Amino acid sequence: MSEQELNVIRVNLDKVSREKNRAEQDAAQFQNSLKEIKFIKEKLEDELAVHKKAALEESSKRKRLEEDLEQMRSACKEHTNTINQLRLKIEEVSIVKQRSEQNLKGQQESLDKTLKEKQRTIDELNLLTAELKALQRKLLLEQENVKEANQRNEQLYRTIEEKSKIVNDNKSEIDRLQSLTQNLTKKRLRLEEELRNLRQELDDMKMNKDNCDSDKTALISELQLQLQTSSKRTLELQGLVNELSKEREKFRLEIERFQKQIMESSNMIHESQTHYSELMQEKEMLLVKIKMLDQDKTRLQKYEDELSRVKATLDSESRLKLRLQDEHKQLQNDFSYWKNQCEMKEELVRKYNLEKDKNERDRYSMKSEIDRLLAELKVIDERYKHRLEDAEREKSDLQSLRLKMQKEISTLSQKPVTCNCQTDSSKLVFDGIRRKITANQLYDCKIINKATLDMLLKGQKTVEEVALDIQPSLKGTGVIAGIFLTPKEKLSFTDAKNKNLVQPESAVMLLEAQAATGHIIDPKVNEKLTVEAAYARGLVDREDKDKLLTAESAATGFHDPHTGKLISVGQAKKKEMISRNTAIRLLEAQVAAGGVIDPVSSVFLPKDVALDRGLIDGDLYRALTDPHADTKSYIDPATKKNISYPDLKEKCRVELHTGLLLLPAPKKCISFNGLREPVTLDELVDSEIVKQNVASALEQGRISQGEVNEQARPYLQGTSSIAGIYDELNDRTLGIYNAMQEGLLKYGTSLELLEAQAATGFMVDPVNNKLLTVERAYNSGLIGREFKDKLLSAEKAVTGYKDPLTGDIISLFQAMKKGLIEKDQGIRLLEAQIATGGIIDPKASHRLKVNIAYKRGYFDEEMNKIVSDAKVFCDPDTQENLTYLQLKERCIMDKKTGLCLLPMNKKKQITTTQKNTLRKRRVVIVDPDTQKEMTVREAYHKNLIDYDTFLELSGQECEWEEITITASDGTSRVVLVDRKTGIQYDIQDSLDKGIIDKKSMEKYRSGSLTLTQFAGMISSKYEGETTASSSSTEHVSHSSSVTSATSPSVSRERISSASFTLSRPSEQLEEISPIAAIFDTETLEKITISEGIRRAIVDSITGQRLLEAQACTGGIINPANGKKLSLQEAERQGIIDQDMAQRLKLAEKAYLGFEDVKNKKKMSVGDAIKEKWLPYESGQHFLEFQYLTGGLIEPDVPGRRSMQEVIRKGMVDGRTALKLQDTSSYPRNLTCPKTKLKISYKDAIDRSMVEETTGLRMLEASPVSSKGISSPYNVSAPGSRSGSRAGSRTGSRSGSRRGSVDLSPSSFSYSASSYSSSYTGN
Repeated sequence: MSEQELNVIRVNLDKVSREKNRAEQDAAQFQNSLKEIKFIKEKLEDELAVHKKAALEESSKRKRLEEDLEQMRSACKEHTNTINQLRLKIEEVSIVKQRSEQNLKGQQESLDKTLKEKQRTIDELNLLTAELKALQRKLLLEQENVKEANQRNEQLYRTIEEKSKIVNDNKSEIDRLQSLTQNLTKKRLRLEEELRNLRQELDDMKMNKDNCDSDKTALISELQLQLQTSSKRTLELQGLVNELSKEREKFRLEIERFQKQIMESSNMIHESQTHYSELMQEKEMLLVKIKMLDQDKTRLQKYEDELSRVKATLDSESRLKLRLQDEHKQLQNDFSYWKNQCEMKEELVRKYNLEKDKNERDRYSMKSEIDRLLAELKVIDERYKHRLEDAEREKSDLQSLRLKMQKEISTLSQKPVTCNCQTDSSKLVFDGIRRKITANQLYDCKIINKATLDMLLKGQKTVEEVALDIQPSLKGTGVIAGIFLTPKEKLSFTDAKNKNLVQPESAVMLLEAQAATGHIIDPKVNEKLTVEAAYARGLVDREDKDKLLTAESAATGFHDPHTGKLISVGQAKKKEMISRNTAIRLLEAQVAAGGVIDPVSSVFLPKDVALDRGLIDGDLYRALTDPHADTKSYIDPATKKNISYPDLKEKCRVELHTGLLLLPAPKKCISFNGLREPVTLDELVDSEIVKQNVASALEQGRISQGEVNEQARPYLQGTSSIAGIYDELNDRTLGIYNAMQEGLLKYGTSLELLEAQAATGFMVDPVNNKLLTVERAYNSGLIGREFKDKLLSAEKAVTGYKDPLTGDIISLFQAMKKGLIEKDQGIRLLEAQIATGGIIDPKASHRLKVNIAYKRGYFDEEMNKIVSDAKVFCDPDTQENLTYLQLKERCIMDKKTGLCLLPMNKKKQITTTQKNTLRKRRVVIVDPDTQKEMTVREAYHKNLIDYDTFLELSGQECEWEEITITASDGTSRVVLVDRKTGIQYDIQDSLDKGIIDKKSMEKYRSGSLTLTQFAGMISSKYEGETTASSSSTEHVSHSSSVTSATSPSVSRERISSASFTLSRPSEQLEEISPIAAIFDTETLEKITISEGIRRAIVDSITGQRLLEAQACTGGIINPANGKKLSLQEAERQGIIDQDMAQRLKLAEKAYLGFEDVKNKKKMSVGDAIKEKWLPYESGQHFLEFQYLTGGLIEPDVPGRRSMQEVIRKGMVDGRTALKLQDTSSYPRNLTCPKTKLKISYKDAIDRSMVEETTGLRMLEASPVSSKGISSPYNVSAPGSRSGSRAGSRTGSRSGSRRGSVDLSPSSFSYSASSYSSSYTGN
């Protein structure tokens, strides 16, 4: 082979080797590619397996969710059906309940009616038996009286026959004398006629003399002759007349002697006839009584028969009663059962509603989760779809693999077949509160029924399905988890306590409620913890840990110290391991969360099941189920008031994504200055003082607190009361007490105005413009000691009265209804409150609108009408009775202070006749040591003068004023009035009676005599008459003609004479009768006080006062017979009505005694005032009534007590004794039924008349005001004060003067009385 071929071969070989190398490289590359593809394939297979597994899991989860959703829908349908069924059952139960209550009510009413009839029959029988015995005794007495009366009757017959003979003789003699007298009278009349003729002739002569001037001389001479002749004839006639007059005088004396004899005889005959008629009447009465006894005997027999029949009826009724009681008991048991069932159903309905809400929340969350998972699945599908497409483009063999995978995925997406197999009972375990519980245990606890248990065992229901149905029993319905601030901020109770949002006590209680229901909840992360874990996390403070561990034992169980077993809360309470209140508080939280926790089973049980299993006793069961039981054991953080746990849960808001119950954070408290305490904004909204939109604007800061305060000021502070007096004459401002001290105001008027200040908020210092409490006003000298107690009582209208039975604070109106304050005073204080802004709520410390006062029971429509019509305040300037609002309208506003001042010296209603008609006379006493001048009262208080001298000098002080009073008919009269004592003198009446002459009257009108001098002239004459009368000790008869102001003619016919009997003053005050009746001057009849109120001649307040005086001095007086009756008996006899009897109970206790609840002893009025059992005003009135009628009364001790004795026994103190003895300072709280002027009870007694037959006092009344005109029965002089003559003031309150008035033809005899004294001032 040549070299060239070799080279070619070599070159070819190199090519082949290069191609081989290249092929080997290509093969190696291909192998590497195959390896990479295999690796990628394996990787994709692994990823596909993972995704396949995930897809399977997602598919199974989706199927489970769809199944759960379907189960939830079916469960919701079942719940809806169950709720509808429960509603139907509740309606049926309510219908059965109403029927049972109606039947029970009817049976109870019939039973009560039967018992009342039985008791009434027994009482009537006892009464008839007692009356029969009394009548038998009276019959025996009457038979003896009849025998004696027959004997006296025979003697009287003999005496009458003798007197009749004498009378017949006297009558014949009288007839003869009367005929003789008639003859003489005829002669006298004839002579008088001749004398008149002569005088007529004389007049004719004088006329002729004037007509005939030319014959003047002749006629004069003739007339002189005739005159001489006439004179002689006249002398002769005068002699005859004198002789006839002498004879007439003799006849008159003889007639008078015969008349005296006839009067004596007629009196004896009248007495005999009267006695005889009385005996006949007694005889007829005895016969009638005997007849009535026979009738009573027959009626008694009937009653005995009726009684036997009633007894038989009662036996049958008692049997019927027993049967009804059994039925009633059965009905009560049925009612309790149905009530419990109803409550259980309501509880279930509420749980179902909560569960439904929770399921709805879960459904929404699941739906969102499913949507999220579907979206993620879609993204995954898209991503792997792209990857598979890439693998398909790279390699064809992967296409088949991808198709295979898709087929497998589609196969796996199909619905798996469920397996119905028998479930092992040991696997049926549920999650309880703290531990697991089996289905059998749930069945034993009556949480599931037998059918549910069988379905669980057969696999027809899963544990999850049943757990969902019994969720409230397994886990509860939730407890209050914390405080909600904002959607992103929640606080535990410990954090809220540390931030002062919740009171420490309230926070601990709410944490105890969490622990007692199973766990402490961390609201920030929605995690349930034990107490130890919560303490480690800082959710519980160290000082609260022990309390919460004890509360946790309510869920986990208390360890019995004797047996070591776990016991429940109720059993621990029974063993005194915890208190009853703690047990009730923890159980209340458990019941509100689902039921009573069984610590052994660790589930919530219904109350009935817990009672059956002995977890709670009957006491705790009643406390938890009784709707009227006060189980408000928790404190509301918002209002700081007690509240029950269920009510507190209702205030919570539910967090949607966690289901936690969160309390809203307490609002910031906005308060305003009230009358005594701060007033919250919520209280103003509740009282409708501030509208809700205004309150919201204030809370949001859109308006300021000052603007709201200005809007609510009329109700927070009110308008100004009458702060003081403006003296126009001296241009100065005075406080009311200072004005009284200077004589510008009377005591009663000052007290009324000061009480109005105290009852409307504060005492007012008008000079310094200060508002003070009564205590501070007294300390600063704004008021005196004599007013302090009364004003403290009036101040309670602002601060509230204390109910003696319950201890609660009640309002002024409620105190009036309970009798803690007198009605007239309450009306006066209520009127002042309304006039200054509204009724005051003592609890809320602000004023109320009328409609809100109605709702809260602080006022009613009836009292509103009374207050609107009441004119209980007196204008000191015009003496008019006005409302407080009318009195305020007459005030002026102080420009500097803005206070309301009452101006003085404005004569609006009374017209004066002189520019300066007011004159005062003061008595000044000089202290011999200091040479300081002082008033009479100051000297008496400093013991410089005794009491008698004090009364004497006080009587000499006066304050005269001339006023003109215009009556309704237009007539007017001028009167001088002593404003200090109320004494009035009618100037025209004094002039007519000759007490003053015309000359003195002209001097007074011309100004030569001052008002004081002129009044002194009139008063001295009246005092002189009184002195002359009081110095005599003999019986003086006085006849006068008295004219009535209302009916002069009737008075002249019926009142013929008045006689006075004077006696020496006694050294000791005797017991006298209170005012027992009213004398109607229009009809001239005696009526009861209640009848006077009905006739509108006595106002209701005065009538109540007069009846209170009777009740507190022994009883209500029957004017017909003078007997004193109890309130019950007086009401039965119709003397008072039921409403008045209720008002007089406090006055009756003043006589019977107030029972001390501590030692059961009877207290007098003074003791009751000291112990605060009796309001000061009422007690003072009762003391005045008792003192004026003879002395104070000590319960269960007969007779009256002297002032020295009551002071020695401590019944009253010295200051009260001095006030009682100073009768001139008694409040004028009565309205005179005749004059319609304000008077005191002392004045009423002085003005009263005394009925001689019974000794009862009567007060005159007329429908029209007499305006000071004297009564036809007031026998004192017109200048007398209160029925007694001027100046007859008593120092020792002893002595009496009686005057009797004989009212013919009715033969009633009355007497007017007054006190007299041995001293008479100038």
